Amino acid sequence: MFLVEKTHLTSPFKLTSKKPSKNYQLAAKNFDEKVIIHLKTLDLASEASDSSVISLNWMCKAVTLLSTVHVEAQDQVYQISNLRSESDYYHNLYMDYSQKVLDLLNLVSSAVKQFVERRLLLNLSLRLIKSSGDGQISSPEKLNKAKDALNRSVHVHHKQDEKPQRAKDLLEELSDVISNIPIGKVNNARDLIRHTLHGLGTITVFVNSVLVSVLYGQSDLVEVRFPAEFRWVDSVTGVQKRVFDLKKPKRLLEVEDAATRAVAVCDVIDEVAADGDGDGGDERRSRLEDGVKELREAVEKFSDGVDMLTNGVNGLFSCVMKTRNGVLDGVRKGEW
Repeated sequence: MFLVEKTHLTSPFKLTSKKPSKNYQLAAKNFDEKVIIHLKTLDLASEASDSSVISLNWMCKAVTLLSTVHVEAQDQVYQISNLRSESDYYHNLYMDYSQKVLDLLNLVSSAVKQFVERRLLLNLSLRLIKSSGDGQISSPEKLNKAKDALNRSVHVHHKQDEKPQRAKDLLEELSDVISNIPIGKVNNARDLIRHTLHGLGTITVFVNSVLVSVLYGQSDLVEVRFPAEFRWVDSVTGVQKRVFDLKKPKRLLEVEDAATRAVAVCDVIDEVAADGDGDGGDERRSRLEDGVKELREAVEKFSDGVDMLTNGVNGLFSCVMKTRNGVLDGVRKGEW
């Protein structure tokens, strides 16, 4: 669970001397065009890595995009000149949406923790294999402990509990909330609120469906239907299609790479243990050193990706929580 520090909040919707525009259609268009730009960061074709699997780097970009769109959506609502007259309507919509998003992000964060456990095991194995500097292979006892840690890292799995199903249920509930928000021509403040929250919610469902599918590996990818009223519908549909076309949509590039290197090192350790100090010791030592070097590089990339994803999910959670508290604070103080 996330720990949220209680602070004195200032509503992000407090009116200023700047008079917002009443051109609702233009505001909706500008918001949509920003989303189009952000969606370009999710182009799988631009990934330098294997395009058959999703990478931690791509998932970090997806979470960052969602945080950015969330902030811009709230700025959009804040700019509505007669927001105060629609405060109850917006309050009810956002409270329902944000609560489900926070619950979902807690489950996503829990799933990311498995990567932290995997990283600990990988780093432990590297420390056990690390040469003392005299050119000798580590003791058989240390090599066996390293192999055990590597095998455990490869087979880290989620406990069979209710979390995957709860995440899937939340996605469906969130999708229902969004689909019940009317969408159409933007002629007034309420239309703009609907357009903005419907767009934000739809992208939220898409991004989190990928996160849940990949991180938990137990639920199918949820195909999201994007309303034609959004100018970015072609862009996001294209991204979704490329995700669905992946050969291994539930695997992560950095995880597979680290696992492959770990298995290779385990194989060499078995050879060392079987042959002892027999012929070919130098060749086995060289292979082990090369394997460990490749494993260390893979672990570094994996570790960087885990840190970025962890920070991204935490940042998104804080963003939603801050906005939620700001809305409640604004209603309580009657500032909008």
